[in-house]
Formats: sequence, C-alpha cells, structure tokens
Amino acid sequence: MRLRIFLLVFLWPLLVFSQLENTKVTITDGITDTKLKGRIESGISYLLKSFNTAVISGENPDIDDEFLTKNARKVLKDLWKTSPMTCPVSEISEICLTTNDGYQIRNIPVTMMEAAEDEQEQELVFFIDKQGKIDDISIAIDENKYSEIMSEHISVEDLFRRQVIVDFVESYRTSYNRKDLKFIESVFSDNALIITGKVIKEKPKSDYALRTLSTERIVYQKRTKQEYITNLKKVFSANKYINVIFDEVEVIQHPKLTDIYGVTLKQEWNSDRYRDVGFVFLMIDFQDEMHPLIQVRTWQPEKLDGKVLARDEVFNLGDFDIVRSLVND
Repeated sequence: MRLRIFLLVFLWPLLVFSQLENTKVTITDGITDTKLKGRIESGISYLLKSFNTAVISGENPDIDDEFLTKNARKVLKDLWKTSPMTCPVSEISEICLTTNDGYQIRNIPVTMMEAAEDEQEQELVFFIDKQGKIDDISIAIDENKYSEIMSEHISVEDLFRRQVIVDFVESYRTSYNRKDLKFIESVFSDNALIITGKVIKEKPKSDYALRTLSTERIVYQKRTKQEYITNLKKVFSANKYINVIFDEVEVIQHPKLTDIYGVTLKQEWNSDRYRDVGFVFLMIDFQDEMHPLIQVRTWQPEKLDGKVLARDEVFNLGDFDIVRSLVND
C-alpha cells in the first residue's frame, strides 16, 4: 500500500499533464470563411498541444512554420525563456475578433509554471494575420475589465482607439515578461516624461509627532527615456523571471486633445529579486493612429502609511498641462 501511494504522489503530475496533452479550439462566431476558420483553430490547437508536450518532455515547444510567423516564433521563444506554459483545459470555445491587420482570439487559458502559485493562471491573446497564421502573442488583461473598457466608448473612433489601447497595454505588459527592451524603447516618445515615486520613512521629532503625523512620504524622481531604458536593461539582466500584472485598468480620453488618452492601472511587479505593487499612469499620444507613443509614464506606490493611495492622489491627465507642448512638437 505504501508503495502504491508513493508511486501515485510522484506520477500524479505526469498523469494530469498527459490528460491535457490535446487541446481543441473552436471558433464560435466572427469569421465566415470556413477554410480560414479551420486554419486558425488548427494553429492555436497545435500550439497549445505543443506547450503541454514540451512541459512534459522538459524541452522547448515545437514551433511549426505552417502555423506561426517569424515574429510569433520570436515572441514565443522569449516568453518560454522566462516561463514554460501549459494549457489546463481540453476544449476552448471563443469568438474571433476582426482587427486592421487580421484577427484576434482572446481568453486562452494557460498556466505559467514559473509564476507564484496565486499568479499562475493567466490568459493569452493570439493575433492572427490575414492568411490565418499566428503573428503575435500577448498576455491578456482581465476579461471583465476588457469588456468594461470597450463598452465605455462614445464614438466609432473612440471604440477603435480603445481596442488599440488594450492591444497596446497588453503588448506593453508582455514586453516586460519577455524582456523586450527594443519594443519598450519603441513605444516611448524621445521626449517622454518618466516619473517614479519612492516611499521614505521620516523620523518624528517628538513623541507627539509619532502619534499624530505620517512617518512616510513619497519622493518623486524624473528620468529621461534613456535613463529609464538603461536601468531596465540592468533589471532584465539580473532576473531570470519577470511577471508583470496589470489590474484595475481605466481609460480616459482627454476632453480637448481627443488624440490623447490617459491609462491608469495597478501594476504588480514580481521577479526573482524584487516585488512591488503600485499605480502606473500612461499618457498615450494617438497622433499616429497605428503607432501610438507614451508621452508620460508615472509610478506611485500602492500604499502610504499602510493605506491605499486615494484615487485623487494618483497621477492623471489633469496633472500634465505641459504635455500640450510635447504633443504639438
């Protein structure tokens, strides 16, 4: 009996993975071309199966040129270096969204093996080109938050930009997970304003001050784009695994400069050597519709004196009148 229990404990993970070896993806709506629909379903199903097979074998996933473009193969290799993935379900049914460049399939569940236990269950977004090949892969924001952001559009143009913003934010987040400095550098304006906040503790000058006044304050530091990229390069080199999670995403259009959007989100940063939670504000310039740029990025700690930072203390569009000169340059 003891031997049976021993074998079950050590073989159970393999038994579970073997059951997940085949994942079938079905597109329920959004595309009428039967041949193209079948090609997309086969491509994603094949890739998810290769994830599970690779985790069991301890090797890299099989990347077939038939289903993935050169760009998608590069993205997948980068993601796999930081964390192998499995697909924990055998059947997936999703709609197909149409984009300017092709198609998009969202809400594909995966388990990130290197993530902390409470952060392993995540979802992917697959970007498909017009020939039906997987062209890019991003880690998705929460499905309910995605629906909420899209439902708040006030015009067709605004709806389009919100879709671009979601894609942009998800690609931006994924670029940290895959340590893609080139992409991060490309989405920042050369004149970008980057502000980071750091909590410091102050020693009270009296017992009364200790009881009644805050002993913490946030000190802000401005950085140039190049300083930010240089520092990030060191962080990437020092950590094998980086998992960045975006939550509580809010999208606001500037009331006058309608090609400017503010994105506020809560960021959880987890790596081998460091973990923090804070609020990130991005001011995104849509002068070039297909290549939006970050003009402002700020980071503030989530808590001060043990309390969550009030929303009116988090940076927003109204704090950056200076951006008008940046946008018009």
